[in-house]
Amino acid sequence: MMLGPLLVIVGALDGGGDSQIVERSRDVMHTKVLIAIAGEKPDAGLDQAFDEAFAIFEHIDATMNEWRPESPLGQINALAGNGKPVEAPADLCGVIRLALDGARRTDGLFDPTWAALRDVWKFSNAPNQSPPDPARVKQACALVSWRDVEVTANKGGSCSVRLKKKGMALGLGGFVKGWGVDRAVERLRARGFKNFFVQAGGDLYLAGMNGPRPWLVGIRDPRGSPEQRFAKGELSDVAFSTSGDYEHFFIHEGRRYHHIIDLRTCQPATASVSSTVMSKTAVDAEILTKSTFILGAPAGLKLARTFGAEAVIVHPDGQVNVTPVMQQKLELWPPTGLGPPP
Repeated sequence: MMLGPLLVIVGALDGGGDSQIVERSRDVMHTKVLIAIAGEKPDAGLDQAFDEAFAIFEHIDATMNEWRPESPLGQINALAGNGKPVEAPADLCGVIRLALDGARRTDGLFDPTWAALRDVWKFSNAPNQSPPDPARVKQACALVSWRDVEVTANKGGSCSVRLKKKGMALGLGGFVKGWGVDRAVERLRARGFKNFFVQAGGDLYLAGMNGPRPWLVGIRDPRGSPEQRFAKGELSDVAFSTSGDYEHFFIHEGRRYHHIIDLRTCQPATASVSSTVMSKTAVDAEILTKSTFILGAPAGLKLARTFGAEAVIVHPDGQVNVTPVMQQKLELWPPTGLGPPP
């Protein structure tokens, strides 16, 4: 089964021993959310567990989607720079605080105010796309600043959020999908399930086992077909996130422009073509996958380790750089279609 850049293979490395799996999927927040539970027979209780887990992502879509003007996050963005804070519900406050902490810990490599650039850089995969005007990029880049987000606690758990400059915007996108994965994992475990996985786009959590063996996961080859992979391994009770320059991009005058923006320059990052992070939570994996992609190796591997996480980073010349623990857990082989420049 395939979702985004990560492939969960139902079965063990030896091709046997897989258990009965019940899976459900829904399209939420412009992505497919897939939940699979192993070792359980379909019944009403299982259906209720799926419904509760999917409800987390539906709630996120209603309250934390910056593309919905009526959502609390949409209202925060609409009132940027007007001097008035906007009241936000408790869970959105928690997500914003987590995102700002991620920005602090990565020194702004991850920054939820990237969304000031969302109407500047566009990646529709339409023909004849070209980079935006440099002056426009520079103007929007000045609005990317996590330090200019104010969050003030209110009684009852809510908070007030203010974006200091007109034109600023919070974009929680992939980050909040990771948060949703973590919440869905908590919900399923609270109902007594131990063996399952939850995936939302490029964010994945593998819980427990698939029968007598761990789950088998593969990482997409950045220049291969969606089904091709350059790494695989059996894993349990870990989160994964992958970012690649092949997801949203265009080619202009022989150069690939993609959606992973280095916020130090507000230009597409060039140090990597793919980065995969394994961590304890999907939130940490989401913070780190783009940050490590931007840094490349070896700095990206070092950053991952400061979070207690592991990483696999593919350089544009095809070199695969990996932390020692990930080296032990994955079988790796050279990606296709990459090599040193002529």
